[in-house]
Amino acid sequence: GRFAAGRQRRRGRRLTTGERVDKGYFASYDGLGIHHTMLADKARTETYRDAIQQPYMAGKRVLDIGCGTSILSLFAAAAGAAQVFAVDASEIIDHAREVVRRNGMDDRISLIRGKVEQVALPTAKVDVIISEWMGYFLLYEAML
Repeated sequence: GRFAAGRQRRRGRRLTTGERVDKGYFASYDGLGIHHTMLADKARTETYRDAIQQPYMAGKRVLDIGCGTSILSLFAAAAGAAQVFAVDASEIIDHAREVVRRNGMDDRISLIRGKVEQVALPTAKVDVIISEWMGYFLLYEAML
């Protein structure tokens, strides 16, 4: 029909509304710009670091949901986490792989591309879940 050209397809079928929303949401985190903005917020980044780099992290298996550039995963590994499973559904995970490798943490941080509710972790359970679930909502430009 006349609207077909604007519809997105997945493996030969039309995407559901939920799939289109997910695709748009995750694509918004593909580029480095949004991550630079979040990481450049010193107070925010240091608060996450201080909360994660605690003695309780030593020897733990950690799940980082929506890992982005992997900064929280790096904080957990630096705090002594035995293994970190970093999950992200956006293309930023390709940059995160390089960040992890360059920081010499690729033996302890496993990066997994996909939605957390759909990926299979290589372990039955984790001890700690970390997530920067708000992105920069309310914190962008010091709004909060």
